Amino acid sequence: MRKYKPVELPLKDVPTEFAEEHAICPNCLDREAGVIGRLGLRLVFRCQRCRVRFHRQTAMVGLI
Repeated sequence: MRKYKPVELPLKDVPTEFAEEHAICPNCLDREAGVIGRLGLRLVFRCQRCRVRFHRQTAMVGLI
């Protein structure tokens, strides 16, 4: 079975007012997932415990 490389999406820098945001990981429910970038108007988080990357369902307000 062939193993493919995971897709790397181009993340943009996060504005300073959103740099300290945290979210709950959907995989392990850890509350300390920090921001690693943004994809469009969505913050992208990475869980330190299970290394899952995810985004919130709501978009950032006031970014533009």
